[in-house]
Amino acid sequence: MEKFIDIHSHIAWDIDDGMPSMEDAKCSLHDSYCDGIVGICSTPHIIPGQYDASIHNEIVSRQMELRNMSSIPIYFGGEVMMNSEFINGLDTEIYPTLNGSRYMLVEYNVLRDIHSIEYREDCLYELKVRGYIPVIAHVERYFHSELDYSIIDHWIDMGCVLQINRTSVLGMHGKQIQKNALALLDDGYCDVIATDTHRANGSRISMLSDVYSVVNRRIGSENADILFFENPKCILNDMDILNIKVVKKKKRFSFFRSCLLYTSPSPRDRS
Repeated sequence: MEKFIDIHSHIAWDIDDGMPSMEDAKCSLHDSYCDGIVGICSTPHIIPGQYDASIHNEIVSRQMELRNMSSIPIYFGGEVMMNSEFINGLDTEIYPTLNGSRYMLVEYNVLRDIHSIEYREDCLYELKVRGYIPVIAHVERYFHSELDYSIIDHWIDMGCVLQINRTSVLGMHGKQIQKNALALLDDGYCDVIATDTHRANGSRISMLSDVYSVVNRRIGSENADILFFENPKCILNDMDILNIKVVKKKKRFSFFRSCLLYTSPSPRDRS
């Protein structure tokens, strides 16, 4: 059985829109274990402007409960919304990182197309100058029509880590989001794939074996192992992530728009 580490999960119950009860969390932990998940980072939603030390303590207390009842190692983190209040709260140092590392899981409002978010680069810049490494959650979901590689390349140039959701690759958020996720994967613009678990049943469950099979077929087992195990482990251990190498059809930047097969390095390695 393959081994997976999930760095994006709302498996802690009754603290956000994720797992509704302890019993659901227990079921999800059991299913995770059976699926080959060997580590989970609990990442409840953190909403700047609505988040303070008391809420932080409540979340950590619930995460401790989760850890104590789990046979799978549980790590602590959060998914921090980059909203208009985000920068004001950075210096309070209460936004959680992933397992106390430099890596902070962050998100934009998925209901808004990324082009309409005027402060998107400012938030990332302020994270970087403070020594954090942004892990942009479900990057494929912010582009409502088609991917804008000028934005994505800029995120890569800033040193951001790009996370894609299991459900997006499997088409559970619609055809456009699936198209985005697969294009990012095939073009080497993916650093980690996670569940974004919210429920013990339905579509947003704690499972990675199904999407691992898809990724394995598309870009090979060595790359899949990086996305599902090696890079999540690096993030939780505060180490530099690894780059995947993909073989794809060259469609962008081709002078005659030909479709020549070539081995592509990670976008991080491109000059």
